[in-house]
Amino acid sequence: MFFFKKARARSAPSSGDARLELTQKEEAPSRLARRRTKRRTTRKTRIQGKTVEETSKRAVRKKTGLTIEDDTPSLQKTATSSRSVPAKSFEETSQRRVSRAAKRAQVKVFVEETFKKGVKGLIAEFKSMKRVNDFSKMTEFVAQNAQGRNRYKDVGCLDNDRVIIRIGPVSYIHANYVSSPTNPKRFICTQAPLPKTCPDFWYMVVQEKSVAILMLCNFIEQNAKKCAEYFPVEEDKPCSFEGGVTVQLKKQEPLPFPFETKIHILVRHLEVSVPGQPVHNCKHYHWQDWPDRGVPDADLAPIVLLSKLKDSPAPIIVHCSAGIGRTGSIVLIQHAMELLHIPAPLLEISTYLIELRKQRNNSIQTEHQYLYIHQVLLLYLKKTKYLDESVTPYMEAFTRDYINATKGF
Repeated sequence: MFFFKKARARSAPSSGDARLELTQKEEAPSRLARRRTKRRTTRKTRIQGKTVEETSKRAVRKKTGLTIEDDTPSLQKTATSSRSVPAKSFEETSQRRVSRAAKRAQVKVFVEETFKKGVKGLIAEFKSMKRVNDFSKMTEFVAQNAQGRNRYKDVGCLDNDRVIIRIGPVSYIHANYVSSPTNPKRFICTQAPLPKTCPDFWYMVVQEKSVAILMLCNFIEQNAKKCAEYFPVEEDKPCSFEGGVTVQLKKQEPLPFPFETKIHILVRHLEVSVPGQPVHNCKHYHWQDWPDRGVPDADLAPIVLLSKLKDSPAPIIVHCSAGIGRTGSIVLIQHAMELLHIPAPLLEISTYLIELRKQRNNSIQTEHQYLYIHQVLLLYLKKTKYLDESVTPYMEAFTRDYINATKGF
């Protein structure tokens, strides 16, 4: 109070000052109203020590009648939600960075070992892992050979992890559950349907509630029948099978890729009906140019395909002709991809192949398929910035050797 009086005594306001003071008094209520309005339409969100102003969607809707999407990355907002996703805590962010750093160190070891082995070393490694058939662990497979439900008599189906059909007239099918690092039943690996087993295949699809089927072969390859026609290829011509099983094609379109590729994958939307069960809808992904016992052009096509299926709530059904070569390649690529996003270490692919063969016997048939898995993973690691420019010469040398080794396959 003392300082206030002293200040007034020292300098009396001029007429201009008086008018300014009067104007300020008159404007005060309007400023106050504006501040109140601003408080209603602006929320300040504190994210990791930084303040981000976000315009209220409610206010924007009221004013314009439109729904907007906030462009602030930190808020992770969408036009269909009126609440922002809670910001990550500092501890969560730090943990994510530490995990990325730890994973980068694991990737470095994996890549160095891969380049150290080289293409010749990987071929030798694959050949050292002999494929065997222990028929004492495949009793049901042996029993079904006489029933004509196995496509190849030398491609066994292990009793453990075998899929058992419980809703159909026949319980046996040449198929095994296969796990991934994040899901104990990520895949069902199976042989291509035979004319006799087409109904069994669809009973399995409906029972497991599978919404994605990957077909990695064609009906005929190298003038040999590799798969029965178990689904329709025209929209107005549904397929019917023994026991009242029907499959209808609703629509189909090619799978789009964000880069140029020679790979062709056709996506079919199917409607499946089996007796005693609700109508089931699923997508059928047909990779049309993966050669039998060979490899397609190595690019990120399998990564794009698998990314479409990552949120599948049920087992992804995968088959080629035997259900072990091309099928096993896709499974191992997915296995390695998942390891990049969890704390578990990324080890040599040979470790995972040994484990895969305990679930799906003799998976990965050729050294070319084994090399293909490595080449795709290296391309993916480069694309996702796990590899820096220092490895470029080694990557180029490995790729040259890979192309030479797989030429013609």
